[in-house]
Amino acid sequence: MVSERFAAELNAVLHTQNRILQQLKAAVSDVEVKLADVSNQAQQIQELEKLMAELEASVDLLDEDDLSDFNPDEILRLYDHRRAAISQDLIKIGFKDWDSFVRQCQISSLQYECNKEAGFQNISLAPYEALLTEQDFKKLRDESYQAQYAWDKWDYIFVGASGILASLTDFLLVKIPATINTEEYSGQVGSPITAWVKQYDIKKSDDWFAQWARSLEKTCKVPYDNQKLIGGMYPKSHRFQSLGHDPVLGFVFGVLDIMRGTITGFSYDKLSSLHNFEIKGVPASQTVGLIEAILRQIGHLISDVATPMGLPAPFMTLIQGINAGSFGEKNRTAGEVARWMYLNGYDFRHFLVSGITPAVIEIVLRAYIMLRHYSEYGETKFTLASHPKYRSMLLAAHGIAALGNTGKIALMQGNPLAINSAQWMALFRYLIPSIKYWVFDQHRLGIEQMEQVDDAGWDELMENSDRLLEMVAKIEGTNICLGSVPILS
Repeated sequence: MVSERFAAELNAVLHTQNRILQQLKAAVSDVEVKLADVSNQAQQIQELEKLMAELEASVDLLDEDDLSDFNPDEILRLYDHRRAAISQDLIKIGFKDWDSFVRQCQISSLQYECNKEAGFQNISLAPYEALLTEQDFKKLRDESYQAQYAWDKWDYIFVGASGILASLTDFLLVKIPATINTEEYSGQVGSPITAWVKQYDIKKSDDWFAQWARSLEKTCKVPYDNQKLIGGMYPKSHRFQSLGHDPVLGFVFGVLDIMRGTITGFSYDKLSSLHNFEIKGVPASQTVGLIEAILRQIGHLISDVATPMGLPAPFMTLIQGINAGSFGEKNRTAGEVARWMYLNGYDFRHFLVSGITPAVIEIVLRAYIMLRHYSEYGETKFTLASHPKYRSMLLAAHGIAALGNTGKIALMQGNPLAINSAQWMALFRYLIPSIKYWVFDQHRLGIEQMEQVDDAGWDELMENSDRLLEMVAKIEGTNICLGSVPILS
């Protein structure tokens, strides 16, 4: 198995392969011509060595006249000449030793911007990368962890289109809960869909659901409906101030209140504009078990959802506990802004309408992703939410829609009723896992991907380098020692 560093090194100068091979072929041809003379010199030296051996074997038979024409300095001159010729030819092909070859690969890669073309940055260079072909590089690139999760033009098109379409839906359909005719945002038109949804009132209707809801209202009495124990409560605000009426938090605080006979919520002092968290016991209330408390909670929420004030949007009741900030012309705190939004129609029904915006992205983009996946990989099982590429696409699309909602708020003079809480929840729903992936999982998964490349695959990638090394070895294998200075015998 290979490490990520080894794989990264293999990728650095792959794009120089074709160019280097062409230059190397030309250089080798030149060297073959130049070394022809060196070969003749080597043959002469071998003949001289053979003669020397014969002389040494018959040294006892020699006399002074036999050595009159022998010049021992000529052998040293031939050796020096051969060494100089080989060094000159090695310099011509730019390879004196291994370290010089490494430096030349680095210079060549930087000069031809190979890293930029290949899509790799800040990767240390290795000289053996130049021994792989373009096909080898393509194999590494296609099987790399980054390549599997890279976007193409169609991914960008559908991400942008779904995000823009969701923003248009938010601006044209979701709008604000209701038309405002007074105060600082006068003249802003409400959502036609929210208005249509709010037409239904269980107090005025007589269908099966209205009858069922009214019966639940009588049978599912809850202690947190008491409006006399917490300051600032009155019929229009008591559902917002009591946490039991929250569609999500109510299954924690509401169930506990029913079981204990208490009311949990925030008081409101109009003079100080402060919200304070309080838990009060409700007189004459009866404690019940967990199962009955959960059933009462469900029934009570159903009976309240289609009333004029409705239920608060999920988690919005917690914002009233923030006694800080200064927003709008009246310098309201965050808690006062949340209270003002609920009293002006921002309830659970408008929250459901605002869910159209993220739903557009989920429908359009998920349909594209699934069709694209099945067209490429067939009937293979995959989990969309945990797939790094698909999750990043959904995150980007929701980010575009959230940015569009920010523009909508700005166009509506900073009206907090223009906030699309469903869209922002969808954004954070993908952002939090993505942060975990970026910080903790991306590096680990990349290494695991590289470890899945089998030995046969790497043998195939190194096949070209083996052939090239064989060619170099045939030319001057006895004189070149990789990793050290050449030693000439």
